[in-house]
Amino acid sequence: MRPIESVTDAALAHLDVEDLLGELLDRVRELLEVDTASVLLLDSSSQQLVATAARGIEAVVRQGIRIPMGKGFAGRVAAEKGPVIIARVDHTNVLYPFFREYGICSLLGVPLLINGTVIGVLHVGTLAPRRFSDDDVTLLQIVADRIALATQSRRAEMERAAAAVLQRSLLPARLPVVPGLELAARYVPAENGGVSGD
Repeated sequence: MRPIESVTDAALAHLDVEDLLGELLDRVRELLEVDTASVLLLDSSSQQLVATAARGIEAVVRQGIRIPMGKGFAGRVAAEKGPVIIARVDHTNVLYPFFREYGICSLLGVPLLINGTVIGVLHVGTLAPRRFSDDDVTLLQIVADRIALATQSRRAEMERAAAAVLQRSLLPARLPVVPGLELAARYVPAENGGVSGD
């Protein structure tokens, strides 16, 4: 399977977001021959990137690492909305010491974008010094685009489910009994399947 096909494989479409992230991170590690791969998603309320999925440095997810927008490596990727390459990791270019603690030497990160809005960051790292190529950047951005779409789709599903619960809560639990009348309650959104003025 060619590199692009392995990350756009239609067989991945049936996976839930968590499994899709794991599978794509595994494939990216293999394709780019890197040691680590991580996804950080933006918590818009705090404007921090939250470690959500990782391979090779799983502890960052367990520790709940949060990176402020514009700070450190991932924060810089998000703020610049473009790829960032660090040929040699040191205390001046990363916010937290965990990259150095794990022995990561080189990093490549790309933003997760939906309609030009950053929703997260995908980055990979190597334990030996590495010069990432334009092809590496292109492939990683393709994976980031796939992750962004899957994540946005999942968020939209959750919002629709929350809206449905809200809509159902507007209906009375019991209707009054009025002799000679048969009463019913129904909620129908004004927009087909959406939430709007009803």
